[in-house]
Parts: sequence; structure tokens; C-alpha cells
Amino acid sequence: MFAKAVQRLKPGASVQTHLLLASVLWSFIGLYLLIRGALLYGDGVVWLPVTALVVGALKAHFLLARSARNNIARILALKENSCLGAVYSLKMWALVVLMMVSGRVLRGFGFPEQWVALVYLAVGCALFLASRLFWQQWWAR
Repeated sequence: MFAKAVQRLKPGASVQTHLLLASVLWSFIGLYLLIRGALLYGDGVVWLPVTALVVGALKAHFLLARSARNNIARILALKENSCLGAVYSLKMWALVVLMMVSGRVLRGFGFPEQWVALVYLAVGCALFLASRLFWQQWWAR
């Protein structure tokens, strides 16, 4: 009886919807961090934010692209009407929580705002650039 109730109430979604959600999340969070980083950085030398963006692009290419491809393969293997929370694996959800906590720690420990901004720029750039893989897969379906 409990299993039937859970099955009826779970937010099930198609594989296509999972791909769209992953695309939107990575893009939105990446853009949010890019904008927040740019606003937080303010005035200063230009080469530091440019360096942060280059680091972000390298991170997107060498680290996040692999994670995105693994996540895409996992999503494509999902059954139709799988829980919407399955957009990410438990390991990926744990990483999301870790990243959120890390952001709070960076701001809470009094690091200079410009250094926090550089981290935001690098991570935001990486997420936004890697989101293209999700969009490509979503568009191809």
C-alpha cells in the first residue's frame, strides 16, 4: 500500500524532461555564478577575471565534460517516468551540496570578495560551457 502511494505521488518525468532539467540547471547556475562573480569582482585588474574564465573553460573541457557525459548516459538509461530527482545520481547530489557549502564557507571565512568572485567566475564558466553537452543531447532527441 505504501509503495503504491509513493509511486502515485512521485514526480515522474520522461528521459527528455530529465535532459532538459539537467541542461537548464547547469546553464542557469553557471550564468548565476558568472553574473554574481562579475558583480562581486567590481573594479580591479582585468587579467584576473580573464584568467578565472580560462581556468573555468579548462575545467569544463577536462573535468565537467566527463561528468556531463556520464550523467547523460545515466539519464538515457533511465526508464520513462523515472523520478525527477533522478536527474542526478546520489553522488552528484552530494557534490551539489558540497559545492553549496563550499560557497558559504568561502563567504563566511572572510576571504576577500575579489577572490570569491574569481572562484564564482571559474565555476560558473565551467558549468555554463559544460551544459552544452546536455543541450546537444536534448536537442538531438
